[in-house]
Amino acid sequence: MSNKKKKQEEKQSKISKIFESFVGEVALNTISIHADKEEGVWKYYDSLGGSNDEALLCLHGVPGSCDVFFQQLLSLSSRGYRVVSAQYPPFWSYRTFCRSFKEFLSSLELEKIHLFGLGYGGFLIMKYLEKEKDQRIKSVVLCNTFVSTLFFSRLNTCGGMITWAPEFWLKRKLLKTFPQKEVLVPIAEGLDFMVEVVEKMTYEDISSRLTMISTETTIGEIDFDPQFVTIIDPTDKGYVPRKVRRKVATKFPDCKFAQVKIGGDFPQLSNPQEVNMHLIIHLRNTGWDPDQETRLNQKIPKSLPKKSKSKKKKKKSKKHKKKKKSKKVKETEQEEEKKEIKENENEKEKEKEKKKEEEEEEEEEEEEEEEEEEESKEKNEGGKTLKVKNKNDQEENN
Repeated sequence: MSNKKKKQEEKQSKISKIFESFVGEVALNTISIHADKEEGVWKYYDSLGGSNDEALLCLHGVPGSCDVFFQQLLSLSSRGYRVVSAQYPPFWSYRTFCRSFKEFLSSLELEKIHLFGLGYGGFLIMKYLEKEKDQRIKSVVLCNTFVSTLFFSRLNTCGGMITWAPEFWLKRKLLKTFPQKEVLVPIAEGLDFMVEVVEKMTYEDISSRLTMISTETTIGEIDFDPQFVTIIDPTDKGYVPRKVRRKVATKFPDCKFAQVKIGGDFPQLSNPQEVNMHLIIHLRNTGWDPDQETRLNQKIPKSLPKKSKSKKKKKKSKKHKKKKKSKKVKETEQEEEKKEIKENENEKEKEKEKKKEEEEEEEEEEEEEEEEEEESKEKNEGGKTLKVKNKNDQEENN
């Protein structure tokens, strides 16, 4: 058994090891929603558990699930942002999806919603914006997405009989969309994790997604302010050609572009730091920037795996050290606060002294001006008396 476990651990990607610790801390939620006489089960992770009425909601592509955005949940929640990673149920019409998605958003009890769509998830977000005028949607981020499914008609090579194809064939079809040549290490690690995700996908999920994406559909007119739209565009090659991705900007002419140097088809996994940075910048530009107090008070999911019981004593000692450190930190903070208070008092005293000096200077200037005025008056009076005397002398001589 131990050898098998070792082999399984060796097969696991680096990202999947981090994901295991994430799953141990954050619960997977499910909710069943009825739309157009069809029942669908939505699965989702909620980083802050409904403690905020504003959230960033992420939607995955055809190969994917709510697992693929766990690094965004970890990073952004540490800054006070509430992040929801959702997995949509199987659907066979966009009308059904839009109604189900709207009810799902209502179930989260959110007042302000920011959407992040990857691949086909971005296409679904645009389809929702086209069909529904939801005032709760405040901004949109799109990555590796498209405005028409015509490019994906090559996936339907079995004459519209995807629903009759066996599960292993459908999974193989999905995996063929991944790069078959050598790629950079970060992209390879992301692909390894995505292979594990595809292996966990159900037959209904794969068949419905492949059927919908392989039928020709285009995005119509969207009534949404393009100033609140950001397109994250990886500079390297992916399954969706760059020409196809660039057409998304035609729907949002004044949108913002954010480039990612290394990303591939799944930049949120292969280059999470850069993607998270662009997400935070986008959210701050929309006016959403949690305060420092909320960042500290929110319960943040831990990204580190749990240690064995034998190391509990070490944990305790570390806790005591942390407490001691925290006391020292508090003392230093108090000293810094006292220094700041003294500095503020000194500055106030200096300001008072400056004001007094300025007032004294103003008084002196006023006194000087008064003296000058008096002197000028005296001179004028003296001049007048001289003129009178001269006139009298002239009269006497005459």
